[in-house]
This record gives sequence, C-alpha cells and structure tokens, in this order.
Amino acid sequence: MKSLRVKPEGNAVIPSARITSVATRSGKPHIVIIVENMPVPADRRVWQQATALVDNGWRVSVICPKSAAHPQSREVLEGVEIHRHSLPCEANGIMGYIAEYSAALMMETLALLRIGLGKIDIVQICNPPDFLFVPALMAKWAGGAKIIFDHHDLTPELLAEKTGKDNGALMQFARWSEKQTFRVASKIISTNTTFAKLAKNRGGKSDQDVNVVYSAPDMNRMPRVQTNSALKKGKDKLILWIGMIGSQDGVDLLLEAIRILKFDMKYSDFHVLIAGDGPEREKLIQYAHETDIAAHISFPGFLSGHAFFEALSTADIGVGSDPKNDFNDRLAMNKVMEYMAYGLPIAMFDLAECRKIAGDAALVAQGNDPVSLAGKLKTLLDDEPLRLRLGQAGYNRLTEYYAWEKQKEIYLRTCLQVLEAAA
Repeated sequence: MKSLRVKPEGNAVIPSARITSVATRSGKPHIVIIVENMPVPADRRVWQQATALVDNGWRVSVICPKSAAHPQSREVLEGVEIHRHSLPCEANGIMGYIAEYSAALMMETLALLRIGLGKIDIVQICNPPDFLFVPALMAKWAGGAKIIFDHHDLTPELLAEKTGKDNGALMQFARWSEKQTFRVASKIISTNTTFAKLAKNRGGKSDQDVNVVYSAPDMNRMPRVQTNSALKKGKDKLILWIGMIGSQDGVDLLLEAIRILKFDMKYSDFHVLIAGDGPEREKLIQYAHETDIAAHISFPGFLSGHAFFEALSTADIGVGSDPKNDFNDRLAMNKVMEYMAYGLPIAMFDLAECRKIAGDAALVAQGNDPVSLAGKLKTLLDDEPLRLRLGQAGYNRLTEYYAWEKQKEIYLRTCLQVLEAAA
C-alpha cells in the first residue's frame, strides 16, 4: 500500500484563541444559513457551523427541509432558530430534481421573508442546488446582507454524471447558476482544496476570497459510546456505510461486493449496516432480497444522535463504495472523516480527494470493481492487527490535520471578516 503522509493543503495558520463576534446596530450579528438537501441537525457540517456561531455570540437562523425524523416547521435547538419547509416530492431522476428544487426555492424564499430581509447581516447558501443565490440576493438588495457560499457539491459535474451529457440547455443553466453563485458571494468556503482551486479558476475568485473548511467531525459532539452487539445480528464483524443512497453513491456496488464476499469468497461472518436514505434505497433493498444477501444487511435509514455514535463505536470497518468518476473524484466525503474519528479502517474506491484525506487509513479498491472491493473487505475482516493499525493511522491524521477545532477557527474568522467588511 502506497504511503500517503502528505500534509494537506489549506489556509494559513490561524491562532487558536477564541474568535468573538462584533456587535451590529441591531445587537447580535444575524446569519441565515440556507441548506436544501438535508435538514438540521442531521446535516453535520451545517449544524457544527451553526452551533459554533451561537457559541460565539451570533444569532443563527437555518432554513432547511423537513424529514421524517425532523418534521417540525419551527424549532430552537441549542440556540439555533430552525425554519423547516416541506417538499412535495422526493427527487428521483432529473425531472424529480427539477420539481424538488423549484418547490424548495419557493419555500426558502417565503421562509426568508418571514424572518425579515432587513434583519439579516449575512446569508450563507449551501449547494446543491446552485440557484439559492436568488433568495440571498433578495436579502442583499433589501437589507444590505452579505453573501457567503459554502460550496458542498459540484452541481454541473453531478448533473453530467446523472444524465451522461455535458451539454444542452439544462447543463448551460447549471453552469450559469454556478457562475452567478460565485459572482454574488463575498466569500467562498470550500470543502477541500480541489473545490478551492475551482472557485478561483472557474469562479474567478481571488485567493483572499476563498477559504478551505473541511467537513471534519467535532470530536466533542461525536463521543465513543458503549458498543451494541445487537447491530452485528449475531455475526463477528460489522461493516458500516454512511451517506445518501442515490444513483451516484455506489451502494449497488457495495451490495454486489457483499454478494461476491458471501458466495464467491465463501465468507459470511459479517453484517453490513447501511446508515442512510435516498431515492435508490427501496430498489436496493429489493436487490438484496433477490440476491440472497438480505440477512447480511440492515437498512435503518439515517441515524442521528446516540444511534449514530453507537453504530460508529460498534463497527469494525468503514466502507466507501462511491465510484470513481469526475464528480466523486473531487469530493471530500463526510463518511471518510467520520470513520477516521472512530478509528475505523476504511475500504474504498480510488477517489483522489478522499485518498488525500484518509492517507494510510484506507485500503483502496481499483476500477470501480466490486470484486476488488470485496477483496479489500476480506483482507480487513481477516486481519485484526491491520485493522487496528489503519484505524489508528486515520485517527491520528484526523486529529493532527483536520480536527473541527481547527476548521472552526477558519470558518468563524471568515464570517467575522465578511461582517467587518460590511460595517
């Protein structure tokens, strides 16, 4: 296995002293964060940002969708004012995404109007989609709010991956929307160095306009808890997968790897916990039954709070089955850092940005090949000293380079810079 001990690129060192906010004419500075693809507090990145701001004297409002686990329209948690909206449908296919995003845009605009356009100092928009700049501009024009773009995903590349096309009217609109989002934002927060370079090259932003804030877990909010052997369903080892279950997320490749592991490699003393949800979930549950691997797999949906910590504390291996393509290759997957936070060795496909982050914590499968992924899983299942060695390497790397305490300083400083520039 090739050693990857390179220190990650990033921002200049920021002192670890507590960053405090500045007062505005209305008292506490007020930031509104708009996120469409996940509710809070389930969206760990956004929730950590929101609570960090509250802890530093800001008023924070979050506009996000409802979910089965979070059905309340209005709620205040840990000082964060949450405004949730319903969606008429769950996205499935391009037309489904268009319907979902159009409805969300209307609901988010109404929520922003209810908050009051003249009472907002900063609007932070989190993609996808990339046309959240529309409600943000309303707050800018009506009340002088500044705009921060927290760049979560590459929407044009995601669209190309889903449609198999890199041209046409829809793609032109996606590229135009991305360009407008970069243009209106005072600051860009990039989730990794690849995104930061894109913001400069494709978005035309300067070095001073862009900061990298990795989606590292807050170790104080993700405790190790007592393991729960019931999650293993009577098996010796637990394999954990975390994330959205969409067509580009590779859960189908994971299930095929599990079928190969069980029937071709004759290995069966394991259980797989797929902690996530999305439009492909029901189809994949059916596939698991059709291929006679359903007894080895649990699909509990999204896990949060103690149940989430319990799964991470109990698991023996974390798996990243997202296939290598132009879109996934540039993403810093949250799941990779979450596995590292709990000292889990990782089996994953050869994604450039994730390999940078995981370093020596991962065994890398090649060619989006389920056979290769099954082989890496079997290697880890068979070798406890290797699991321990990789898990410790990942934990050390996370705490040295990516810990949320370091990322939080950069995020808070960015918000403060935007606020001071507007004063």
